[in-house]
Amino acid sequence: MHAKVYQITKRRVDKENYLNENTLTQGDSSDYDYCSEISEEERAESIDTLVNHILPKGMFTLVGSDELVFNGGNYEWIHKWVDAIHEKSDEVTAENVTHWIGAAYQLQKVINNPLGTDSHFYLSESTTQTFAEPSAELMRMVCKLRKGERLYIGGIIDYHF
Repeated sequence: MHAKVYQITKRRVDKENYLNENTLTQGDSSDYDYCSEISEEERAESIDTLVNHILPKGMFTLVGSDELVFNGGNYEWIHKWVDAIHEKSDEVTAENVTHWIGAAYQLQKVINNPLGTDSHFYLSESTTQTFAEPSAELMRMVCKLRKGERLYIGGIIDYHF
């Protein structure tokens, strides 16, 4: 299966520091079988998908080709996330906690990936970090934003898992 890794930062990223196909650890013991560059057309489509389908609806407005303005909504969103965590934790029992894809696994998924996406997020402005993260880390950053603050989209790559 394929998904995207988005480099999202609080400061505009210089092109030479864009996430690229060689930034992340790939292969054995990695989340990524392999990574690859995408075309400019795919980049535009991926940004549209990020803003309109991955991020919580209405939370951001795309300005230009790579700049997101935060519209607010983090307080409401974080309460929905907490409600989802409570709902999943209520499903964990002594009988199912050890099941491979059972209730405990579903709880772990909602904690680590509250946006429910296969996309990952690279939150560094340089390419020295060798990993990207599921959506929880992105949303922790988002929940600290104030209305009107901006995030910037750097490199975007395709990955296979």
